[in-house]
Amino acid sequence: MEKPGRYIVGDCEVFKIPEFEAPFATEALYPNQSLASDSPQEITLSMHSWIVRTPEQTIIIDTASGNGRDRPASPLFHQLNTPYKQRLLEAGIDPDDVDLVLMTHLHGDHIGWNTHWVKDRWVPLFRNARYFCSDIGLASWQKDPARRILLEDSINPVIEAGLLETFHPSDRPLFADLLQVVPTPGHSHDHASIILHSGDDYALFSGDLMHNELQVEQTQLTSRFCAQAEQAAAQRLWALNWAADHQAIWFSSHFAATSAGYVTRTQEGFAWHFA
Repeated sequence: MEKPGRYIVGDCEVFKIPEFEAPFATEALYPNQSLASDSPQEITLSMHSWIVRTPEQTIIIDTASGNGRDRPASPLFHQLNTPYKQRLLEAGIDPDDVDLVLMTHLHGDHIGWNTHWVKDRWVPLFRNARYFCSDIGLASWQKDPARRILLEDSINPVIEAGLLETFHPSDRPLFADLLQVVPTPGHSHDHASIILHSGDDYALFSGDLMHNELQVEQTQLTSRFCAQAEQAAAQRLWALNWAADHQAIWFSSHFAATSAGYVTRTQEGFAWHFA
């Protein structure tokens, strides 16, 4: 039987580790775009991770924002102090028992808890895990001076510990024989989503294909954080169709409430139903 906030996908259990939620003006998230008249003026964005427990392994998908980070240009993420690690433990997750860390893309709110501050330096939080990210994303970051601080506190310590491996999204690598990477560029050039297929069940970890459920019915909306609006919209439509076809549970990266739900088709397009 499913527990509240915990979802069964075939032989796997999936649940969320919340970091924090923040209000965001709808027009600021979707600037210069036509919003439906009944759209709320303000929405809530959630920062969190997803845990996937297979019969053999414990996997974390995206590691949220992290505490104590220097993010002066992004006040929402600057010098956070959240009980994320305590919530991991309360959910029955010892960081030392995590086997895999999968990153959908290398934005700061998806990689922060890769590391934590111990004594005088950043070290991997999941010290027995293998970490995986896109090779093209990492290569571009390493050439971009604007990404230096993010690399120094969230990626380089993992590389120095010998724990990071890269994949090419178009190769669609398979992890734990259950989780398959699917390239979904647009939000960023290296963005990927992850499909979980276990038994007869499907799930989609969508990364930042959408930031709020408004985009399910208003598929034309693209967030201010997406690098390529047309490409992001095309990938969003692909994912909505795929999720509806497979009756898949959709595990979002930024929807509030349960952050999980189902997509169904309607005469007008698609509808969202929170799990």
